[in-house]
Amino acid sequence: MNNLGGKVLLMGVTPKEVNDYVRKHCKEYYEMPPGFVFKGIRMLLASPMLVGIQNKKKKILLPFTKRCANPGTMLFEIAAKDDDLDFIRNNLVRVQE
Repeated sequence: MNNLGGKVLLMGVTPKEVNDYVRKHCKEYYEMPPGFVFKGIRMLLASPMLVGIQNKKKKILLPFTKRCANPGTMLFEIAAKDDDLDFIRNNLVRVQE
């Protein structure tokens, strides 16, 4: 995930905590399955989780699970271009709640 830059918003949390954070801080979010590839990086997840889009800020909130040193679930905020936002919108299913 270091290749994407950005900052860590949550570290060492549960998938539920990540999903709750994304729901609270994003108006638009999508279900991302384990193994989904974004910008050439395979997202390691134990189960499907939410990826959020902050359209005005041009940010994506992206979950990731580390399996090596300091294992656990994390949530990153990364800067996004329009192509990145379109990729998420066109390749994942939007969650309507």
